[in-house]
Amino acid sequence: MKLFHSKTPSRNLRHLKALAECTGIPSEFVEVMNSSSLDTMMKDLASSPEAGAVLDLASLRHVLDPAQLRGLATSLSDVPVKLLLLVTEMDGVTNGILNVLTQGVVHSVEPAGKPEKVTFPEASRAWNCELAGHSYVREPIAALSLAIDRKSDTNVIVELDNSASFASLRLGKAEFFVWSTFEVMDPFRPLSAESEFEKSTDQYIPATIFLRSAFGDRCWRNPYVGAAIVIDDPLLKRNYGFINFPDLLDSARKHGYRVTLAFIPWNSWRSHVGQVRIFREHQDCFSLCAHGCDHTNNEYGSVDYDSLLGKNIVAAERMERHRQRTGIPCEAVMVCPQEKYSLQAMQAFSDSSQFLALVNTSCLPRNLTTPQVCAADLLLPAQDSFYGFPVFKRHYWKDMSAFAMDRFFGKPAILVEHHDFFRYGCAGAEGFASQLSQLSPTIEWTPVSEIVTKTHSQRRLTRTEWAVRFFSRRFQLTHIGEAATYHLSKRIPGSTIIKQVLVNGVSTPFSRKADMVEFDFHAQAPQTMHVEIEPSVVKPAKAYSFRLKYQANVALRRALSEFRDNVVSKNRFALRVGKSLMRAMKATDNLQSTGDPK
Repeated sequence: MKLFHSKTPSRNLRHLKALAECTGIPSEFVEVMNSSSLDTMMKDLASSPEAGAVLDLASLRHVLDPAQLRGLATSLSDVPVKLLLLVTEMDGVTNGILNVLTQGVVHSVEPAGKPEKVTFPEASRAWNCELAGHSYVREPIAALSLAIDRKSDTNVIVELDNSASFASLRLGKAEFFVWSTFEVMDPFRPLSAESEFEKSTDQYIPATIFLRSAFGDRCWRNPYVGAAIVIDDPLLKRNYGFINFPDLLDSARKHGYRVTLAFIPWNSWRSHVGQVRIFREHQDCFSLCAHGCDHTNNEYGSVDYDSLLGKNIVAAERMERHRQRTGIPCEAVMVCPQEKYSLQAMQAFSDSSQFLALVNTSCLPRNLTTPQVCAADLLLPAQDSFYGFPVFKRHYWKDMSAFAMDRFFGKPAILVEHHDFFRYGCAGAEGFASQLSQLSPTIEWTPVSEIVTKTHSQRRLTRTEWAVRFFSRRFQLTHIGEAATYHLSKRIPGSTIIKQVLVNGVSTPFSRKADMVEFDFHAQAPQTMHVEIEPSVVKPAKAYSFRLKYQANVALRRALSEFRDNVVSKNRFALRVGKSLMRAMKATDNLQSTGDPK
């Protein structure tokens, strides 16, 4: 993609180039000397396939003559080009250029105040896709808006409060996108919190929409659409809290969803073979993953690396013994208690190789002292910047907006809830499944481990070559159609020793480039590729503690939590008293009525 400017590229244009390259589109700056040279360059660009370019009007206003641009505006309508007009400043000259290039459709750019909401109009679903009809909170800072001819056939793609900020209009064969913004997000600027990213959607989503429209499957996309409902904490019984599992099974079958139970490994000895039959015999609807090890307060928020390493091994061993005794396998996926984990926990997850991924409401460790994650990391289907261990985002129920945003960026749809979500039966789960199917009709309800091993990003390089980036050390990729070559890569720290890379059980040569492992696979016929990266496993320097006092505290915590879930939660007055009691006993630091001792 070419980004046209005069003299030195502006800061915002550099950020847009970085966003393009994060999306998979190589870009270059092109200096424009005058209107005539721009006319020639645009005609040359139009002769290439999937033509797309950016005009930085704040920069080009110094060299473009509105009178001479009228000829360019007319000639552009005769060529199939997709052109983004980036407007980051307000002045008469810039507005004049904008007015000429859009043939009077966009009159000018105006101040929009400090809007607090970003909305993606339903009418522009062809461009904003899953985001259509949804609104998001915005950091209330100054913004720009577009003054558009109401009689024109213009598609407003993004609105700030009630003002258009990003729009598409077709002039002959050409499609123009106009984006008014003071700020284009720098995808490589370190963020101190995920909220910085979440409240700045108007600073990067217009770029993504334009790039996908102009370059199609040459942009990074995740073709796999996975979904799951995760319920934290329950014991494997007919009833737990407000959950009646036979009813949940009937509902899941009828409405086409499935459930993963985040099971506490410490409870593994408490599952009675006679009571777990429903979970063993109906694994098409139910599956298990690990929920911590002992589920103590701030368990994985610890900074004791060796202790965390040991807990990972013990948790996996407990779930394996549970499988042997009950016949119910456990997915190699971790859900941290209270949604808390430290940077040391991420290193322990990576080094122990007991789990494939973490599923959590936050993509950032709680104990970061300096910003270490940037928007480029959060744009991926999974965040894997810490030791190459992926974090898959999950959400508590509020509405569909968070899941719409996830689907837009190729992230799976994972709902997390506790037993009291089922206070009124399975209506909440059924409603979520119904709305999700409307949002993504091709959604696949699968175990969380399948979501983890199938999620990836891919983009077309040539007719028969694809680049693929995956996130879990186990990965499945289905190839259909004619023979093709896949260039696969996964982030793994340079300090990690890799024993071998297996593709369909065969050792495959690989190379390392910085913190990426890369290898190729040639698919001659339709098939499913099974990839596994075998790293060296780090053993803990000290053993897990089985001290009587510690285990007694774990048992007390579990007893109090289950009494709350099964008895106290059904009486609101008793629930408040129970919370106060557990706080007084320092059994937890923050109880929420969702059912998980937070």
